[in-house]
Amino acid sequence: MPQTDTPPEAVGASQPVGAKPDFFSSLKLMMRYGQGNGTVIAVSAVLATTAVALELVPVWAIWRAVTALAADEASAALFARLALLTLAAVVAGYTLLGLAMALSHLAAYRLIHALRLALARHLARLPMGWFLGKRSGGAKKLIVDEPERMELIVAHGLPEGVSSLGTWLAVTIWLFVVDWRMALAAVALTPVSFALISMAMARTTVMAGEYQRLSERLNGAVVEYLAGMPVVKVFNRTGAAQSETAEAVRAYADIETGMARRFVPLGAAFYTLVVANVVTILPAGLLMMKAGWIDLPTLCFFLILGANYSQPLLKLFNLFHNMAHISMASTLISDVLDTPAQPDTGQRVALPSHDIAFEDVRFGYGPHEVLHGISFTAAAGEVTALVGPSGSGKSTAASLIPRLYDVDSGRVTLGGVDIREIGLDQLMEETAFVFQQTFLFSGTIAENIRFGKPGATASELYAAAKAARAHDFILALPQGYETRLGEGGASLSGGERQRIAIARAILKDAPVIVLDEATAFADPDSEAAIQEALSALSRGRTLIVVAHRLHTVMGAGRIVVLDKGRVAETGRHDDLVAKGGLYARLWDDYVAARAIPLRPGAPETQKPGAPHEKHSVPRMETAQ
Repeated sequence: MPQTDTPPEAVGASQPVGAKPDFFSSLKLMMRYGQGNGTVIAVSAVLATTAVALELVPVWAIWRAVTALAADEASAALFARLALLTLAAVVAGYTLLGLAMALSHLAAYRLIHALRLALARHLARLPMGWFLGKRSGGAKKLIVDEPERMELIVAHGLPEGVSSLGTWLAVTIWLFVVDWRMALAAVALTPVSFALISMAMARTTVMAGEYQRLSERLNGAVVEYLAGMPVVKVFNRTGAAQSETAEAVRAYADIETGMARRFVPLGAAFYTLVVANVVTILPAGLLMMKAGWIDLPTLCFFLILGANYSQPLLKLFNLFHNMAHISMASTLISDVLDTPAQPDTGQRVALPSHDIAFEDVRFGYGPHEVLHGISFTAAAGEVTALVGPSGSGKSTAASLIPRLYDVDSGRVTLGGVDIREIGLDQLMEETAFVFQQTFLFSGTIAENIRFGKPGATASELYAAAKAARAHDFILALPQGYETRLGEGGASLSGGERQRIAIARAILKDAPVIVLDEATAFADPDSEAAIQEALSALSRGRTLIVVAHRLHTVMGAGRIVVLDKGRVAETGRHDDLVAKGGLYARLWDDYVAARAIPLRPGAPETQKPGAPHEKHSVPRMETAQ
């Protein structure tokens, strides 16, 4: 039975609609996590600038040849020298550019590595509440896609940006040195074109926050759609017009179209004018030649060099435009890294016992309070079961023990010490958690079990698997413990996955074990094996079990019955049945449900209302 007292979906943080993005957030991230790469990036920028400067040599050579022809000074020797100089400049330029790109890529991949490590480490320290409503597609986008986009800024943007700016300044100075009047004609359209692009970008930046939100939504929806393909096919919903994925695609297409409509009119004018310098150079030059202010070689110089005057600026704009888009993603990374981690004292505390006590605990997901002042004690060396109707708060209460969430008020204690005062490292050493929906990594079975104790020996590994009643089915697999499971352990049955998870908890050898319905997806044979494994696991430990199948906890030392987030009653199975309260009604309903045949006319498996037959099913005995 799936868990039902889970938190409502939360909306992932994103940039608010209408908010202006920080166009330099990517550079700030680079400064924050790119320590040690400054020298590499600086050398790369110098090499790239030199390479771009060498691109001016062919321009100068052409101008020199034209000048020689106009002055009737041309010769084969002169053209040969210019050709050799041009060839040398081109070869040297490409060589330096290759070195610059190699260094910048080295710095970029170092930054991406540092960013991903920082994100992974920080996410591991965030409270579980932060992950509410987050989709796997959004997580992949955050850790894989967005840091990857930083490569464009560091590997290409910085060296090319610095070299383009340096080249533009050099060309500008050169033009004004040759003739300031023609230089003004050459640069006349540049401020107009960049005024237009500034206006175009201003019209689209107000939509940046909504663009980022819809991009995250699209990523999450597509990943969810692919993951749920079996359900989509079975219910024949592959062409559903109103599906979440279709809505996400349409919304993303609409925002892209809207931004394009705002940008294109002024943006197209920019791209037209920024390369149209010749339109002003040629008329101005001809008028000045007629007036005798310049000669033909000077006009040729400005036609050759001035016509490409805006090319470096165009590179700079493209860099800034890319930086603007990447910075929206960088802002998302920065927001995650700036999210406060779960409070951690870091202290190691002496624990006189491993009793777990809830003292007037209140907790909720946002404004929705789930637990309303519950109090109970789970004694060390005893099995304590949490039962109750769906949505009563069983799994929520269990999740507070290893601090998957922190209480809103009251406290949870371990050995009389508030668990918030115990360092997270120590708390994780003291507790193990077997989730209802078991998660297995895509490595081998041995690697999954050793996750509970990375340095475990082979004998320890086998002992844990045997205690979890998993050893036999593992050996029956083609590669035994070296069998690779694939994503989520999909090649195993639910009961087999559960037993591997229990083996992982046994290997950890923690004194406090929390089990969230460990037999939820098991068949009868697997359930019996799991019950035996849990009986072995409970010896000498504090065992808290969330149970939907009541027969699995009949032998528990204490059963805590929750109802609507409150403790309705506590006691042992026989006492609670005799009491005739909520637990007795749940038990009667459970026994009656087991007796209902799935097919008309099929024999009943057990008579309704026969709690005296309870010992005919596997039971978890209290550890002595």
